[in-house]
Amino acid sequence: MAQSILKPVYRLLLRWFYRPFIGPPFGVAFQRRYMALAVKTVPRPRGAAAEPVQGADPPMLKVSAGHGEPAGRKALLWVHGGGFVVGSPDTHAGLAGHIALAAGPDVDVYLPHYRLAPEAPFPAATDDIFRAYRAVLARGHDPAAVAIGGDSAGGAIAVLTALAIREMDLPSPAAMVLISPVTDLSLSGGSIAGKRRTEAVLREEWLRFGYRSFAGPLALTDPLVSPLYADLDGLPPTLVQVGEHELLLDDSLRWADRAWGAGVEVEVQRFPDMWHDFQLQAGIFEDAAQAVGDIGAFLLRRWAD
Repeated sequence: MAQSILKPVYRLLLRWFYRPFIGPPFGVAFQRRYMALAVKTVPRPRGAAAEPVQGADPPMLKVSAGHGEPAGRKALLWVHGGGFVVGSPDTHAGLAGHIALAAGPDVDVYLPHYRLAPEAPFPAATDDIFRAYRAVLARGHDPAAVAIGGDSAGGAIAVLTALAIREMDLPSPAAMVLISPVTDLSLSGGSIAGKRRTEAVLREEWLRFGYRSFAGPLALTDPLVSPLYADLDGLPPTLVQVGEHELLLDDSLRWADRAWGAGVEVEVQRFPDMWHDFQLQAGIFEDAAQAVGDIGAFLLRRWAD
C-alpha cells in the first residue's frame, strides 16, 4: 500500500483500536496486556538480535546487530515509554533493533526493566535507570562511546537520570536522544489542548493518570519529576524528535529551548503530519525509518567527537 494511503489508514487504526483502550477507565493490568498485544502487530527488523543480559541489575535486554566484547563496542541505554505505567523492554525491542541497525554493528542497545507506577512511584524508575547506567559502564563500555535516550515517559526518565549522573559526578554519556519526551507533568503546554484533534495515540486523561501515579506526593512541577523545570546545565548533546500532530509537541519544544538556553547542544527535528512516538513504526513508514536513521547518524557523530 502506498505511503500516502497507508499513513491515514494507520492513523485511524490507532485512534479507533489503540488510543481508547490505553488509560482510564481500563485498569493498569489490562492496559499492559493490550499494549503488549498491539506491539506484536508491528514487525521487528531482521538482522538485530535481542537477548537478556545475564546477571544485570536491574534486568536488561540487549539488542544488537553484531557481536563482541563490551569494551570494544558502543552502547545506547534506552528507556522505554508508556506513560510511566505501561510498556517493557519487549514492547520496545523493535525500536531498539531499528536504532541498532541504523547506528551500526558495533552498537549494543540496552533496554532496562524499570519499575512502573502506580505500584512503584518516583524515585523507583529513576533509581533503576541510574543503576542500569552504572551497570552498562561496569560491563566495560567506554563512557565516551555511551549514550542515553528514551521515548515519551522514557524520555523524562532519561533526562532525570542524566541529571542524577551529573550530580553524582559520574562520567557523563556522550549524547542523549529524546523521542517525544514528557517534560512537564503539569500539562501546561498549549499543544495538550491544541493537538487534541490530530493526536492518534495519546489521551489527556491517560497522561493525567500516569503523571500523578509517577509523581506520587510531589508537585507535578517539581524538577525531580518534570525535566522542564530542572537545572539543565551540563547535559550532553541532545537530539529531540517530535511529531507536529501530537499532544507533547510543546513538551519537546519548550524543553529544547530551555536546554539550549542552559548551554546544551540541542538538535530538534519536527515531523509534519506525524503522531506521538511514530518511530515505533519504523518498519512500516518511511518517515519513521528516516527518523530512526537520523538517530543513528546523530549517535555516530557524537561518538566520533
